[in-house]
Amino acid sequence: MTEAKTKFHETRAGVFLISFALMVIAGLENSVAPWAPFYVVYAALATWLPIKWGTYRFGSIKAVPWWWWVISPIIAILAQAILSLLLNGVYARIVVAMGGVERLDDPLIAVLPMFNAMFAAASEHLGVEVGVVSTAYFAFIVAWAGAGEELYFRGYVQGTLRKRHSARYSILVAASLFAVRHYMQMLLMLPKYPIFAASAWVLTGFLFGILLGYLYERTKSLWVPIAIHYVFNIIPFLVG
Repeated sequence: MTEAKTKFHETRAGVFLISFALMVIAGLENSVAPWAPFYVVYAALATWLPIKWGTYRFGSIKAVPWWWWVISPIIAILAQAILSLLLNGVYARIVVAMGGVERLDDPLIAVLPMFNAMFAAASEHLGVEVGVVSTAYFAFIVAWAGAGEELYFRGYVQGTLRKRHSARYSILVAASLFAVRHYMQMLLMLPKYPIFAASAWVLTGFLFGILLGYLYERTKSLWVPIAIHYVFNIIPFLVG
């Protein structure tokens, strides 16, 4: 009996090329698309492809030990607190040391002003009020990212690489691709791309991706990473 031929999307090259192609789509949707900065095509593909290929592992929700549901919100809160401290404490201190307090209001340097500038650009692009754009954007992120990003980056990227590579390698690659993809979300601000603020934000995404990847490896199920991702994204709304 001959072994089944490995399909392209199951190879390491396939993982990288497909991820790159999706980033290009996300980049176009966050820059020149009429509906920018909403990346609906990217989100649909990143959700549908892992489901089509069956590359994720959910398992029975009842099989997840009860204590994971107790500690998952705590993990999400701690992750949000620590990463916010890195951005608002450590990174902010570095910015001040390099050029003064006024740089904390510069959208090219500071993360919160970066988002505000992106929403202003989106408002002009869409012809919609800034408040409407920001609310719709964050609602979209909260509704989709927890399940969609975990299906793709942990379910497909990490899960596929894990079949032939170590847990450390698979987690790091998935976390790296997950983080780098976030660069695309600020392309609407070109030609004044906020490289410093975006890089600080991407770094926190990388660290969060490592945490989610570890939890996926540990639990062998996407239920816990998805739950933590959802709570993590909702926290900023709850704290105002």
